[in-house]
Amino acid sequence: MSATPQEVTDQTDLAEFIRDRGPHCLIVARHSETEWNAEGRLQGQQDIPLNSRGRSQALAHAQFLSSVPLIGVHSSTLRRCRQTARPIALTNIGRPNVVFSDLLKETALGVLEGELKDQQSTAELTRHYREFSRDEIHYRVPDGENLHDVAARVQRFFGDRCQLLTGRGIHLIVGHRNVNKMILKHLLGLSFEEGFRVEQEPQRLYLYFDASKELWSCWVEAKTARLTRGYATTTDNSYA
Repeated sequence: MSATPQEVTDQTDLAEFIRDRGPHCLIVARHSETEWNAEGRLQGQQDIPLNSRGRSQALAHAQFLSSVPLIGVHSSTLRRCRQTARPIALTNIGRPNVVFSDLLKETALGVLEGELKDQQSTAELTRHYREFSRDEIHYRVPDGENLHDVAARVQRFFGDRCQLLTGRGIHLIVGHRNVNKMILKHLLGLSFEEGFRVEQEPQRLYLYFDASKELWSCWVEAKTARLTRGYATTTDNSYA
């Protein structure tokens, strides 16, 4: 999905872009970097904080979104999302409350949590990782989840919060790479295969306008951003 990119040069430009397509917008953000991200470890639901680069990324997002009047921020309960969401709420012109939900936690990876993606510590864990990598949509690691489980949580999340897709105003969700895949699957009516291929790096925001069913990708670089209609895709099937 693609369109001619548009560039916004500051927070005011982004606020105007959203207002022109309003009256309602849902922004989907991914948490910033952790040390386990940098090391290539499988995090799952381990409660890993942001590293120094991640804290800088979170502050950059907070600055970039400061003039976009948010009326609500919704975050996973895991620290890496809380530490991304709070600076955004504290510096935002709308002074939104942050509401935390376990339904937005990342996919539980069970016995694989803490393992390196490049090399697992035992042959049994290597077998589970290979099976999981072949079919993340259906395969459940012991004590873990698959994408069907995550999609069910996302559906419950939106079922309890109908205001996120109705009325006026701008809401922000701060989630994880794979829970955000299932959020966009839910919003756009994608198949599991299509939802699985959605990509969201920490520098990428998604802007969803329910009235027009439009989705825009917003790639943030310093004080500017490149806006492209649609979503980015990947062939990488590893959890970050």
